[in-house]
Amino acid sequence: MSFNSRSLCIFFLLCFSFFKSQKCYDLKQVLKVEPTPLYRAHLLASQNFGVDILENAKSVDRYIAKGKFVKVKKKSRGYRLQTLEYSRPYLVKKARTTLENMAGKFATETKSFFVVSSVTRTLEDQCRLRKVNSNASLGISSHNYGNSFDISYVRFDHKLKVNTKLEKELEKVLESYKNLGRIFYIKEKQQSCYHVTVRRY
Repeated sequence: MSFNSRSLCIFFLLCFSFFKSQKCYDLKQVLKVEPTPLYRAHLLASQNFGVDILENAKSVDRYIAKGKFVKVKKKSRGYRLQTLEYSRPYLVKKARTTLENMAGKFATETKSFFVVSSVTRTLEDQCRLRKVNSNASLGISSHNYGNSFDISYVRFDHKLKVNTKLEKELEKVLESYKNLGRIFYIKEKQQSCYHVTVRRY
């Protein structure tokens, strides 16, 4: 390889390393985005768990090492965890317990299971998600604190189709937990899921 070719190769490698190291988000700008009144309750609930905004994988690892985050099982009574591309299978302990209890109640009522489609996301995960989903939040998400998860309402027992009966049963469980003061939830039409945020009850 000639000197010029080597120089050019080194130049491109340095450029690649530089761009790879750049954050795909500006935290100051992210914090400026005003949440909707409905979503504000989710963010306020999230901030009660003593978890800082998760910016990257290292911040998640720190909370795992402290024992603050616990792993969400791929399979448990009443739910299955979808293969995750833009989130991580960890939650604060109370959120995982709440998920498992709600899933158990759903299984008792229906003999079926629902699918969890998203769990904890870092700001970097959100950037990647935004590239394929323009509806992904531009601001802070309650997913960024480790106490929120999404449940699909078009996928039960791993069958991708509308099931009005099972959807109604799932909403009954969600409404019950909401009335007990344990969760907030929003039905997201774009993503065909219930966005669930666990409160510190």
